[in-house]
Amino acid sequence: MQGLFEFEQDGRYPLRRIPMIMRFNLDACGIRISLTAWITLSRDEREELVVMPCESESDKELYRTRIAAMLAQHADNPDAAIELVEIEAAPAWKNSATLPRNMIESLQELGLPLPDLAQWAALNDLQRFALIKLTRSGHKNANLLPAMKEFGLI
Repeated sequence: MQGLFEFEQDGRYPLRRIPMIMRFNLDACGIRISLTAWITLSRDEREELVVMPCESESDKELYRTRIAAMLAQHADNPDAAIELVEIEAAPAWKNSATLPRNMIESLQELGLPLPDLAQWAALNDLQRFALIKLTRSGHKNANLLPAMKEFGLI
C-alpha cells in the first residue's frame, strides 16, 4: 500500500498497527490516538488517513478535522478519543546533520551499526522519523533491523 514501508507490510493486514506515516502525521498535527482508537476505524478510513496529505497548515487542519469526525462515530468508546499534544518545534528527525543521541545509544546497545552522517542526511524525513521511533527507550525494536535494511543502512 502506498505510504507504508515494506517492513510494515506483514502480508496479513498491513494497517492493523499504526503505520509510521500515520504517526508522523499525528505528530505534525499535535494529536495522539491509541491503538484501540486506530482499530475502531474501518479499513477504508485507515487507508484514507494514510494517503491524506499533511504538509501545509491547511492540510494539517483538514487532517485534524477528518480524524476527529471519524473517531466521533465511536464516542461511546473512551479509548477511541483524540489526545491533543504539543507539536515539537524542532524534532530530531528534521536535523539531517546530527544523529540523535538516544538513537546512537540504542543502536550501540543493540550492536547495530550507526549510520554515518552522509547516510543520515540522505534519508528522507519519514525515514529519519521512523528510525528515531524504532530506537526509542522501551520500544521492542522488532522492525528496526528490517527498517535499516530497507533504508540501505545495512
